[in-house]
Amino acid sequence: MYGAFSAVVTALKDAVGSPYDLIPLDMMRYGEGGMAGYGSLCGAINGASAAITLVAGEEHYKKLVTELLTWYTQTPLPTEISNQYAVNHEFLVDELKTDEPLPQSVSGSTLCHVSVTKWCLASGYASGSKERSERCGRLTGDVAAKAVELLNLLADNAFESALSLSEEAETCRACHKKGDDFDAGQFTRGKENCLNCHENPHK
Repeated sequence: MYGAFSAVVTALKDAVGSPYDLIPLDMMRYGEGGMAGYGSLCGAINGASAAITLVAGEEHYKKLVTELLTWYTQTPLPTEISNQYAVNHEFLVDELKTDEPLPQSVSGSTLCHVSVTKWCLASGYASGSKERSERCGRLTGDVAAKAVELLNLLADNAFESALSLSEEAETCRACHKKGDDFDAGQFTRGKENCLNCHENPHK
């Protein structure tokens, strides 16, 4: 969370100054590892979404954050670009945990727990490995870059949603969505792929 938020806000501080130079970045450290290691919402998208909301405001933040989260759940991460940055030592860090290209995985979920688990299973690396830690660092760079891309599109009045929710999510949401008809299945809400955690009750 700190990584993505500070990347966006520091760039704004350098380019714009106030009020971005007044924001205490350390307040975002709690989001690491899905909030203090709890494995809930991925810190990278949490921090990037906070930065988007700070810049885009109440009128625009939902559509940009929705696009960011949908992109995150559908994109093989870390991207080839961030892998190449690591190989070429182009990241602005003192030391990489590894500069090798890392395997990619598609999370299908915004949860740290799911995202890390799927990557570990795809790569063969343990969750406490330096490779997994580096993977999350590169992923954070990818997410921050995507957030800036979306904000730039908004600033240019050129933002249009390019992504849709997963087919599984859309199918479930045909009945199970926010609403006032309990008997019709409107006792939940969300946009995740439900089948990540729930068995299909209609089989």
